[in-house]
Amino acid sequence: MIDQEEFSGQKINIYPVTRIQGRADIEVLFTPNQEVSEARFRALEFRGFERLVLGLNAFAAPQVLSRICGSCGPFHQIVACKAIEDAAGCEVPPAARKFRELLCWLLIASDDLFNMTYLALPDYALPLSDPAVRNVTGLYKVEREAVSRLTLLRSAFHEALVHLAGFPVHPSVVVPGGVSYLPDADALDTALRMLNGCEDDLDETIRLVAMLTKRNSEMMDTGEPISGYYAAVTSDGHTDPLGDSVTVSPFGEGESFTVPHDRFFGLLRDEPVSWSYAVPVSIKGLATTLVGTMARANIGFVSDTPRADQKLKECRKRLGDPFDREFLYFPALALEVAHTWEKARFLLKDTSLFEGEAVRIPETSPSGGSAVVDAPRGVLAHRVSLERDGKIAAYRIISPLQINLSSINECLSRVARKVVSGLEVTDQIAQMLQRTVRAFSPCVPCGTH
Repeated sequence: MIDQEEFSGQKINIYPVTRIQGRADIEVLFTPNQEVSEARFRALEFRGFERLVLGLNAFAAPQVLSRICGSCGPFHQIVACKAIEDAAGCEVPPAARKFRELLCWLLIASDDLFNMTYLALPDYALPLSDPAVRNVTGLYKVEREAVSRLTLLRSAFHEALVHLAGFPVHPSVVVPGGVSYLPDADALDTALRMLNGCEDDLDETIRLVAMLTKRNSEMMDTGEPISGYYAAVTSDGHTDPLGDSVTVSPFGEGESFTVPHDRFFGLLRDEPVSWSYAVPVSIKGLATTLVGTMARANIGFVSDTPRADQKLKECRKRLGDPFDREFLYFPALALEVAHTWEKARFLLKDTSLFEGEAVRIPETSPSGGSAVVDAPRGVLAHRVSLERDGKIAAYRIISPLQINLSSINECLSRVARKVVSGLEVTDQIAQMLQRTVRAFSPCVPCGTH
């Protein structure tokens, strides 16, 4: 709906932006001739977690920071632990690193499937339907089998997480220095059986996504590609949520480059604005950068996930390379679920990976540390400064939404200039602008932390 009370001069506000996490609107600004000047995505809430942890014992901070967001909370917890470990010079035991990696793959899949089912699927299955039925409830009436398969698929990953970590939303198993325990053979076998049991649902879901994307591509493609660069956390040039570097590549011509975590922090630049609680962040020398599911698909998968790699190649051949249009977000999610399914099964099959030491308690001192992980919504970075007694002196968080904001607003502005004519914005055009925003999977709580 268009909130006419927010109208002031040559602007309109589309509020609320639906099927995202958090509270936000889209503001469209006009010239005196009622032509679109720009459109921008505005975060309308403030969290303040960077201030909440000041003076807190470093070992308690990860659990507090995990409350930033229900979906991304485990990744805030993991990256906070890694930042504290970096500050203390603590090396996490190999078995604990593998357990953390396994949890990351399962958590990414679970979040991707949530996005597919509740946030993205209504747009792709019912693109022209009335907003009252373009939601998961209305969708269930006409696509019951598709919704059921997606729900069963997500349940498999969720239950695997429950058996391994206890609490999937805020898993207490991840602690500074490693993990509080390592999974036993029974838990690993149960999780593996759950993933093996959802293979048919996964294959059918990928076929459904390919069909919907093909059927609705002309209707949903705005013809306004995403430009600039894309970035993801990597190891040896391939996507890895706990990788040791960040790879940045251009959508068009230009050179890719890879930087370690500490150098990546040095490239980040805050660009605060007066109209949003989320502070845009740029990478030095780059105009816009995309992070998240499409960025990881553009970086590519590794050879130990051959099925996902083959499906990615087929998708690129059919839809183009790189993924640089909003409507490709949906197939990118499905491909990533296939990738994470293979990665998780690969780890679960080798129980020897989880034998050995679980944790090494960090010894804190006046120091600083930083860490970067790839959360479901994209690159997430934390930096901590510790006092002599191990309490937090300063904390900084960079979220995926902050990095994506410039890309969102640039793409949103191009689409608005193409489809908005005058101050009267129809529901259909409003939904088109919201669909553009959803393709970037914004998480407002993380962006305003």
